Amino acid sequence: MITSISDILSTLSVNKKVKEYGLWKAWDKMVGQNVSRHCQPDRLKDGILFLKVNSSVWMQQLQFMKSIIIDKVNGFMGDNSVRDVRFQIGKLENLKETGGKPWKEISLPQEVVARIDMDLSSVRDTELRRILKKLRVKEAQVKAWRDQSRKGTSSAHSHS
Repeated sequence: MITSISDILSTLSVNKKVKEYGLWKAWDKMVGQNVSRHCQPDRLKDGILFLKVNSSVWMQQLQFMKSIIIDKVNGFMGDNSVRDVRFQIGKLENLKETGGKPWKEISLPQEVVARIDMDLSSVRDTELRRILKKLRVKEAQVKAWRDQSRKGTSSAHSHS
């Protein structure tokens, strides 16, 4: 029986997304700055944490640290949601490439916010709608920030 907003959120898999965003935010502290300069989370899907690594040398080094990474991430998440880690060579996202702004400072176009409001208009509970909107806005900000980082520009969506 659903008795609270957290029960509703858990049925919508929202808690999982919130934990995932927390993982990205806590990554530097979790693995240490030396590792985080060369490796960062890309996505978490079906129990597999995909990590971008900036060189084959670091990829090889991190293979030896796989079980440590899994333990740290699962400890942070409070469950065993990560069963495996896969490494991919890729360009790491850098705050300098997004005008020095973290994802939460990305301004979204009004039409994106309006679409989120429309999508959530059928949710009757005001508090639940507020929480879901906050989550969807964060998700859109992270996506815009990542897209910006991949393009290597700081002009799109980064004005205050």
